[in-house]
Amino acid sequence: MPSSIIIAHRGLDEAFPENSLIAFRAALERGMAIEIDVRGTSDEELVVMHDDTVDRTTDGSGAVANMTLPELKQLDAGSWWGSEFAGERIPTLSETLDVVRDYGTVETALILEMKTLDHGSIGKICRGLEQRGLLGKTVGIGLIHLSVDVRRRFYGGSADFQCATVANVAVEIPTAIADPYSSWIYARFPLGADVVKAMHDGGKKVIASGPGVMDDVDVMVACAEAGADTIMAYHPEALEQRLGR
Repeated sequence: MPSSIIIAHRGLDEAFPENSLIAFRAALERGMAIEIDVRGTSDEELVVMHDDTVDRTTDGSGAVANMTLPELKQLDAGSWWGSEFAGERIPTLSETLDVVRDYGTVETALILEMKTLDHGSIGKICRGLEQRGLLGKTVGIGLIHLSVDVRRRFYGGSADFQCATVANVAVEIPTAIADPYSSWIYARFPLGADVVKAMHDGGKKVIASGPGVMDDVDVMVACAEAGADTIMAYHPEALEQRLGR
């Protein structure tokens, strides 16, 4: 059986509201990792929210960056998905890290996608992970995989923070391997065993993701058989079933 870790994109969001503590806990309890989206508020707090506004996933409206944490915490972030989730709140990063600490069992349990990079956030993130013993279980993507300067800054925050660089196609793999501030490659295309071996031989671990991967269970199974360390999945339970777990 392939040993690839399944990453539940925004938590177990086929059964629960996306980017919610209940969705995160459900995935972690199944032995999966979770992918979360992190952005800053107007009062320099860090919350977990994919969109730049609260309109789609709460009963409120407006930009996250223009709202304070107390304002965001007043919003219902569950009813949009189902009445049984009424009262679910937008989680802070700290609350989410507590859930990962308490329920995450796999070697890599958290994929942290940075949507914004506000003043002081790198220090807050690195300290929060270190305090909970999660630096070795977390990989940073988003603004992190897009910029070598951002990766360098996270490395400055903690040399133990695991950054990913990106390879959108196979020809970008040598550049990704050469990146000095990453220990992972965020590979956004279907992977074969030879490609995964090249990345491993270059000293990098692998996240299989991207268009044509995350939404196709057959392709995700092939990535697992090729030896990808982790696989980002829109359908984590279907992938779990196919992998016989």
